[in-house]
Amino acid sequence: MFRFEASVIIAGNTNGKFGGKMKIISKLILGLTTACLITMHSSQAGVTLNAARIGAEDVVALAKFYQSAFGLHEVNRLEFPGMLEIMLNFGETVDAAKANPSAQIVIMPRPSNGLQDPVPHIIFNVTDIAATVTAIKAAGGAMDGDPRPFGNSGMIIGFAVDPAGNRLELIQPPKQ
Repeated sequence: MFRFEASVIIAGNTNGKFGGKMKIISKLILGLTTACLITMHSSQAGVTLNAARIGAEDVVALAKFYQSAFGLHEVNRLEFPGMLEIMLNFGETVDAAKANPSAQIVIMPRPSNGLQDPVPHIIFNVTDIAATVTAIKAAGGAMDGDPRPFGNSGMIIGFAVDPAGNRLELIQPPKQ
């Protein structure tokens, strides 16, 4: 089974004279990218994202944050002397999360919490950004500003920081 999800973000002003053209161009780029991916050779089509790895001083506590804020389930745990990694995935139950072929979030130890790099982050698609923000705050995370519209795209985006200082991006797609 081949599954592809993509986001196209074009920087710049989508208001005014070129706003409509930028929307058309972004849709064209997404369509062409999808068409190219569908026609890839099987060796390329066999490449998928396995996981996103993030770090925390307290791996167990950060796993609990992601379970509480996003409904993820622990699907695997690797424990060796001085090292613990917890793998999380989406699913209605633990068994469903284990069977889910989507990329997992892997939490590994790092020496200290706090924002490590402002660019790398996990991007979540959400259907209700306000409810997700509430869940993030209730689970111990924080927002980096309020969610806001992304140009004239109809998308709403927000940025959060988990308790260990990892950045999260939330994208609510346009209402249909």
